[in-house]
Amino acid sequence: MSNLFHKEIDPSKVNRMKWEAEIERTGDRDLLCFGTADMDFPSAKPILDAIHKVADAGHLGYPFVQPGFYDAIINWQKRLGRWEIKPEWIATHVGVYPSSWAIIEALTEPGDEIIFQTPVHFCFDAVTRDNGRVPIYNPLVQRNGHFEMDYEHFKAAITPRTKIMWLCNPHNPVGRAWSREELEKLGEICLKNNIIIMSDDVYCGLLYPGKTYTPIASLSKELSMNTITCYSTSKIYNTTGVKQSFVVCENPELLEAYNLSLRKQNLNYGKNVFGLAVTEAAFNHCDDWVRELMDYVSENHNTTKKLLEDGIPGVVVGDAEATYFVWIDFRVLGLDRTAMENLFEKKARVIVEVGHKFGDVGEGFVRLNLACRREVLIEGMERIIKAVKN
Repeated sequence: MSNLFHKEIDPSKVNRMKWEAEIERTGDRDLLCFGTADMDFPSAKPILDAIHKVADAGHLGYPFVQPGFYDAIINWQKRLGRWEIKPEWIATHVGVYPSSWAIIEALTEPGDEIIFQTPVHFCFDAVTRDNGRVPIYNPLVQRNGHFEMDYEHFKAAITPRTKIMWLCNPHNPVGRAWSREELEKLGEICLKNNIIIMSDDVYCGLLYPGKTYTPIASLSKELSMNTITCYSTSKIYNTTGVKQSFVVCENPELLEAYNLSLRKQNLNYGKNVFGLAVTEAAFNHCDDWVRELMDYVSENHNTTKKLLEDGIPGVVVGDAEATYFVWIDFRVLGLDRTAMENLFEKKARVIVEVGHKFGDVGEGFVRLNLACRREVLIEGMERIIKAVKN
């Protein structure tokens, strides 16, 4: 295992939303932060080298997107998702949620419905509502810490105004890497009801050992023509501050509608000069780094499960197949929202994402970020156990 994941970042040299922003908000310099979806680890050396190379060239003007950018994406998807894509299917942007906004604006009308599977990141609801669209919730079904899709509920929730299925693959926060069979069932329902699939696959490379990622658009020509998939290096390689993303869509009409939405906001002119270089470096040279990362995250998951389930009877640490999150069931404590927040932030002095932020079905749960040094994780779990017992 590389020493990279044991190395502490000097807080005097960085300004992170995950740590410094929370410390400033609370005034508590002894906080341990497991909230924001960033890693505590340095980015991979090829990525840092690529940034230095661009900066050292001395020109930060509008960059031209070279064929190597598209080649890096194509080869990466071929390795990861066993999916053959083409350069003309790819369009760039500054982030996955801005892309989602543009897709919704381009392909639906105010009052149309966007369906997604809860619990899920609060931006799914916020982006939908802020666009004047109606969120429809299709809750996942939990069985012994393992979450599954509820297809019958999905079918029953569809109305003539349901226009987009907003998929999260792998799923944040429950950590499912959806199987081919699950995605085929979901895709069949969408095709039958003329529902476009918008798939947020930003965590697709963060797979636990032995797990695989399947892009829903890769399953058939019909699904490929009915899907826009959103990607970025941001979560997989810890480059959220670079602001570079892209979508993949085989259907030229859907892709042109998306690009038109960007042009209307003048968002298609110019690219991120560092983001282009980071994308190439990440997809071309960092596969081994990601594998080592997920080996470490997997061990962190095992550590969390043992500590919390042994230390707090009745707490269930959810299974995980992908992402660096773990979804933990604290409902045995019987606490409401305010009491949950007080327990973690005030008593345990740890920052987590409390479950109600991911929808009402998240009440009593917590999302914990495992992309941290193990000694920090262990101290955080010990604080939580002590706070509950006291």
